Amino acid sequence: MISLEEARAQILARIVPLGPVTVPLEEALDRTLASGIRSRDAIPPFDNTAMDGFAVRSADLAGASKAHPTPLPVVELIEAGRPASRALAAGEAMRILTGAPIPDGADAIVPFERCLSYDDGSVTFGAPVAPGTHIRRAGEDFAVGDEVLSAGTRLGPAALGVLATVGCAHVPVRGRPRVAVHSSGDELVPVESTLTPGKIRNSNLYSLVARLRRWGAVPIPRPVLRDDCEAIRRGLRATLEFGPDAIITTGGISAGDLDYIREVARELGDEVQVRQVDMKPGKPLVDGMIGGVPFFGLPGNPAACLVSFEIFVRPALAKMEGRLDGLLPHRRARVLAGRVFPRVGRLQLLRGRVEYDESRQELVLSPLGGQGSHLLSSFANANCLVRVGAEVDRLNEGDLADVLLLDTP
Repeated sequence: MISLEEARAQILARIVPLGPVTVPLEEALDRTLASGIRSRDAIPPFDNTAMDGFAVRSADLAGASKAHPTPLPVVELIEAGRPASRALAAGEAMRILTGAPIPDGADAIVPFERCLSYDDGSVTFGAPVAPGTHIRRAGEDFAVGDEVLSAGTRLGPAALGVLATVGCAHVPVRGRPRVAVHSSGDELVPVESTLTPGKIRNSNLYSLVARLRRWGAVPIPRPVLRDDCEAIRRGLRATLEFGPDAIITTGGISAGDLDYIREVARELGDEVQVRQVDMKPGKPLVDGMIGGVPFFGLPGNPAACLVSFEIFVRPALAKMEGRLDGLLPHRRARVLAGRVFPRVGRLQLLRGRVEYDESRQELVLSPLGGQGSHLLSSFANANCLVRVGAEVDRLNEGDLADVLLLDTP
């Protein structure tokens, strides 16, 4: 058997990042930057006010107090987008609105509410003001030439705002992996079918397509591969004609008499590995290249299929897209209730649920029931995988456990 880490490293060694594409800014949400973005302007581009109030020279208010107020004439109104018509002279004030440029000569802003009184023609101050008060300086966020976002950044709403701020209307991003998905097995029937003896519905297709879509990849659902070498051969060749960036199959990779996918993959592919991974669920794995496309043969059992996706396929898709979040986040969580389970002699990845406990100031873990690789119900309620070493057969209440987050609390 091969360790999880070694198998993953070998898979990632053959993955090549997708080439960059350019998309309009409005289509860049959740895409991954292919190269860093630098600002061609200082941001903010000019000194401006953070408050509505009055632009003043701080020296003019040095002696101001409630007992000895300082009145100044208001000589101009400055609005956002409209610079002052002239410099501020000594002994003057200018009314100014948030975001408007600071006039030459002014070095502080006094908010309206800090004034003793004001009208259109004059304002009275009852306290001094320090130079720089409520002034947002040019270049405070970014200087000219600063890298505002680095390659590999996943573009969320705020990142799009940054790109808009620096004038990046067209964004260089990595291509989204197009991933073809086949389930396999004569026992599979469509979701709407009435079950007859020996038949099961094709749930893996829907789980994987949804997982790929949530990840940000483009799923390509493909027909079921029946338990026949020639049918599998035709199906995979037809899929290659779509030009996917990766192919996933489920089932047909163990040592059964009808497990033909591993044999056909070896026949059609290069560097195809039929593995026994030191983990449960997800011991069987086939990976390699078919027609120059990364191929992943995952187990047919629903829970094992999803675990193998998270451990092996997710990091590969991340590398394709230049993302930095390919590995599931690792945390430590306090076990709330003990659990005994069979020792299987290899790493176990149990389904669990973690939450942040405010009173404890830590993550707490509830292991879930139904850990069989064929059971999907516990996965539907899980938000983490619990790493349990080969030598361990119990989690005790109060223990600290290693968890891999599926959805970050």
